[in-house]
Order: sequence, then C-alpha cells, then structure tokens
Amino acid sequence: MKNILILGSEGYLGTTLTPLLAKNNYQITGIDSCFFGKNNKSSKNVKIIKKDYSLLNENFLSKFEYIIDLVNISNDPASELNKKFTYKVNYYNKIKLYKKISKSKKLNLYIYMSSCSVYGNNKNLITEKSLPKPISLYSILCLKYEKYLKSKKKLPFTILRLGTLYGWSKRMRYDIAINKIIRDMIFLKKVEVLGGTQLRFFCYNKFACNVIQDLINDNSNRYFNKTLNIGVFNTNILKLIDKILKVIKLKDLSIIHEKNTIDKRSYEVSLKTVKKIYHKLNFNKMVKNSFKETFNYIKKDKKPFDKKKVTLNIYKDYLKKFK
Repeated sequence: MKNILILGSEGYLGTTLTPLLAKNNYQITGIDSCFFGKNNKSSKNVKIIKKDYSLLNENFLSKFEYIIDLVNISNDPASELNKKFTYKVNYYNKIKLYKKISKSKKLNLYIYMSSCSVYGNNKNLITEKSLPKPISLYSILCLKYEKYLKSKKKLPFTILRLGTLYGWSKRMRYDIAINKIIRDMIFLKKVEVLGGTQLRFFCYNKFACNVIQDLINDNSNRYFNKTLNIGVFNTNILKLIDKILKVIKLKDLSIIHEKNTIDKRSYEVSLKTVKKIYHKLNFNKMVKNSFKETFNYIKKDKKPFDKKKVTLNIYKDYLKKFK
C-alpha cells in the first residue's frame, strides 16, 4: 500500500483529491491548518491532522513515499493582503520543507502544485518551454520556488502548472471564474463580465486529481524533474459564457459587460502535453460533462453566497489574528 502525504488536504483541490485517492487503497495522511474547515473525514486509510505544514519534522516526513504539496495562498488578491505572510507560506516554508524531505530515503516523488499564472500576459501560444512573465505575488513565488526545486535536484519532483481550476468541491470556491459564472446564472439570473477578452487556460479539478493519481501510479519515471502544463481548454471570458450556456441551456439571463478590468493576465496554453499523455481521452466530451456536473451540484448549494466560499474573505479574517 502506497503511503501518501497530502499537504493542504482540506483546501479546494485537496478536498477533491483525498477521497479520490482513498478509493484506490492508498494510505493517506492529510495535513492542513484548516483555514477553510475540516472537509475530509478520517477513515481506515485516511488520517487528517490539523497542523501547519512548516511544523512537520524530518522523522514524520521520512515515512512517506509520495508527497503532494497543494499548500499556497493561491488567490491573487489574497496573496497581496499581507506580503510577508504570503512569502512565508508560499516560499520560505517550502524551502524548509524541501530541506527536510530531501534527506528522505523512502520518497519516490514530490509533486508541487504551481500555476499557469506564471505566464502572466503572453500573446504567444504557451508551452512548458515558454518564458514565464509572472505579474502577481502569487505567480512570482510559484516561479521562484520552481527555480529552487530545479536548482537542487536532490529528490525526484514533478511540477504541475495548473490552469484556472473549476468544478464542485466540498470546500467550494466561488472566486474562480467558471464556478462563479454558473452560480450567478442559477441564483442571480445574471453574469457580470470584467474585461472579457483576456484568454485563460481552464482545468477541471477532477482532471487535475486524475493527473496526480496517474503520476503516483506511473512506474516509468518519465515525468521526474519535469514541468507539465495541466488543463482542458482555452477561451476568453466572453466566449466562456457562451460555452457554458450551450451545455446547461439556461434562459432569460442578463449579461453585464464592463470592459475595464484590473486583471492583466492573458495567456493561451497548448494542450499538446495533456493530449499526448491522455491521447484516448475525448476532451470536448469531458468539458461538457464537467459543466453539467458542476451545474448540478451548484444548483443544490443551500449557501451559494456564504462569504467563506470566497478565499479572500477567509484570509482577511485569518490575517487579523496573524497580526
């Protein structure tokens, strides 16, 4: 039985990943400060520990064959709230973690969750070889830690640069584009678009989790010390609304288009990597099914406007204590 450590198990992606892996007979330990609550349940092969990942010692970390690092203050506005805190969580503590796990004799693979936001504003079609142009503190620190990983080479790692995530999670987020758009379509009968021409690479959260699982199961080592762009489609925000409506077919919606936006990110990412890995997968069908599933879950949400479902609000409350 593979022994797996998930750092950030109770966040948006971790809450989706943990039950997926639990079904496959892995021994899973989840570590989380539980900013967003405790969303996974402990069971026979799942143990959830409320703890800051920076406090884990070498002896504890040395027990695991796989470490999946999902910890990041990953929302751009949230990362700007307290830059000192963001540096600590997203960079300095990760270096401390690396120094501890680099001595492990059991570790087969360390998976670091980065972001395609490192590409910033780029007019060319992006591949893993493209020059990053980070324009937010979050993306700057993602790239900074990536470079640190690549410079050390003391342990096998894979860096996943995820597109903008979407999809249902028990730790639901409505501060990410597709989730918010579908929520507003259902409950407000309107959608507000800021800018709209900026391009984005989107990644279904369950697809990201399947990629992580496949990395754990892969015995070829072909993705060791590699950086992979992971997502399922590209579009701009205006076209995204039409793409969603073709699937969920809601009527009588009001589209409010504000051409000005403070979001300067715009990038289109090549699907070459994921389509090479998953050459038998029908991506168009998966996207349609993911929209339907997300819609069906969101329409059952009894508290779709709970402030805790917006990451920025969570960190604002936490940082009052941090000060």
